[in-house]
Amino acid sequence: MDRAGQLRNVAFGGSWSEQIAGREELLHALETLKHAARRAPQHDPRQDMNVGLALDLASRDHPKGAILRAAWARGVAITAPGPRVAELSRIANLLAEAYRGRL
Repeated sequence: MDRAGQLRNVAFGGSWSEQIAGREELLHALETLKHAARRAPQHDPRQDMNVGLALDLASRDHPKGAILRAAWARGVAITAPGPRVAELSRIANLLAEAYRGRL
């Protein structure tokens, strides 16, 4: 059973149990993006479906989510490994920064 399923079965769980699962999912998405940025010299993040899903989740409720998604798309297109890693790391950190108080 997944974490959300476990928390759903908590007696008197209320909304806090659903919030825990959402926070954990968002934290995992942000870590996935940071990991994709670090691996960018050897691995094209566009080829990893999990990175796309993580970007969708992390940018969904972000006030500048659409802008950061577009910046990520430009970043993965950078051919030089150093600048590609720097740009993707910058974007992943901007996404994480917006959620810092909520996580």
